[in-house]
Amino acid sequence: MATYAVSDLHGQYQAFLEGLSKIGFGKDDFLYLIGDAIDRGPDGIKILRHIMREENMDLLIGNHEFMMLNSMDPEGESLTGGKDEMLWLYYNGGDATLRQFAKLSPEERKELLSWLCERVLIKPLEAGGKKFCLTHSGYNEECEDKKYSELDYDTVWNIVWRSYYRDEYETHCPFVYENYPYTFLTGHVPVQRIQYGQGRDPGKLSVEPWIFKNLINIDGGCSMGADSRMPVGAIFYRLDDGEFFPVPLDKSSER
Repeated sequence: MATYAVSDLHGQYQAFLEGLSKIGFGKDDFLYLIGDAIDRGPDGIKILRHIMREENMDLLIGNHEFMMLNSMDPEGESLTGGKDEMLWLYYNGGDATLRQFAKLSPEERKELLSWLCERVLIKPLEAGGKKFCLTHSGYNEECEDKKYSELDYDTVWNIVWRSYYRDEYETHCPFVYENYPYTFLTGHVPVQRIQYGQGRDPGKLSVEPWIFKNLINIDGGCSMGADSRMPVGAIFYRLDDGEFFPVPLDKSSER
């Protein structure tokens, strides 16, 4: 029995399936996808629906699910002109997700949106004798195990957008993770961007976790797509012992 996490798959369903095969994922294991299953890549809705039907998988809300939920009619009928619609569709690859979503029946759309609203943003747990906290990016101790439907817009925004590794004024995360008794497992910012920002040679960027003190980032850069000039893929991370399993993107996956 093992506990795994992966983040920021961004519609790369084949990489998701390959990762499950690579880790030998079984019925006694558990997998958390810590946000951004959707957008940019071709098959985000497939990933969400796969996780929905598995008892030993769960999704935490990331900023892309957050944008989707703030763009959709809760009944699944259509876009609503909601707060994040332009941001989602025109700047963050939501059009790929919307095309898939539109193919679902009204009942399937409503079921999917209702399920997303019941997902949590911050998940504390124990594995391998260590305390972990899973979150797409930010942290608020009052929001541990709280469902998306229980939180207001600004609270969610701060959790899913703000990052220790982003230097923009709006999205930079000011708190210090080491003040808390967890090893934090996050995504949101591709590890390649962090590696480059920390001075690594561009020719030596890699698909591997970035570890700084008690903060582990496992966003392998799927958002950049298989045609990226740098190595990108999914990072499946086993919490029990810290072993990780990179799954490079196949260029044929987006055709």
